[in-house]
Amino acid sequence: MAGPINLDVLDAPILEQTHFGDNMKNWLSNIVDIINASFTTINNAFANIIAIGQTDIGGGGVGPIVVPVLGLQANNFVNVVLVSSSNPTTISNIVVNAGSFSVTFSSDPGASAIIVYQAFTSIPQ
Repeated sequence: MAGPINLDVLDAPILEQTHFGDNMKNWLSNIVDIINASFTTINNAFANIIAIGQTDIGGGGVGPIVVPVLGLQANNFVNVVLVSSSNPTTISNIVVNAGSFSVTFSSDPGASAIIVYQAFTSIPQ
């Protein structure tokens, strides 16, 4: 990601300048409120994301295998999911470092081990 997502909220409509009936004015105001609440929720959800990625880190044995992430700091949080691997395995450990994180598997994943990850500035709430 290039930077944080920031969705600007919509300005409240100036309903006095319309020829809408009261029901239409209420509906329009409610829709704007719902959209703005959704924008706020999305902004909050993505405020702490540093990076999102997918990579194949297979072929390196049990590990630890280093995955570079620009902007990552040792005190950040990384969520990693193993999507598929050539051999049955699980992720046994993740260590976050400055500029990267390391993945260690419970057993050799084989030639392919596809992971997806999300790096955050802090643990998501």
